Amino acid sequence: MDNFILRWRIGNPGSATFTLDFLQETVEVHTTYVADGLGSVMQAALDLQGGSSSAIAFLPAEPGGTCLFFAGADSQVYLQVVEFEDMSSESHRWGGGRLRWNGHVSIEHFVRQAVNMAEDVLVEYEDAASYRAAWGGIPFPDNKLRSLRDRIDAMPIGEVKPE
Repeated sequence: MDNFILRWRIGNPGSATFTLDFLQETVEVHTTYVADGLGSVMQAALDLQGGSSSAIAFLPAEPGGTCLFFAGADSQVYLQVVEFEDMSSESHRWGGGRLRWNGHVSIEHFVRQAVNMAEDVLVEYEDAASYRAAWGGIPFPDNKLRSLRDRIDAMPIGEVKPE
């Protein structure tokens, strides 16, 4: 599926919404600043674009959280968005997961959308320092964004190959 948009919106102090906006449906994931959710999504994009066959992004929501599981990557990757009630305790961490969305997405489109999402965040906050202040001291993942931009600029549209 190539028709989706990724969004990252900081809302109330300490919380944000990560959105996967498909043509037929929208999946909103609430997250908090106890970890770097945006950086985690960007790292998953880097991993997949770099040739990994799988990746995970974690979006914490105290005590729970949502994981984006990517598997079987080639030009497409199978994505599962799974919400967990308790990610802070070792004994219940992976119990009771609730599938929010699943399907195949284009790696190229996911990577480009991750870049667009991060660039939109920079425009909204004007710079990495303003983002850091708004997001509880967690730095903007500028190195990850720069790496993805460099990799995308180095290849023709329609081609995503590992280095």
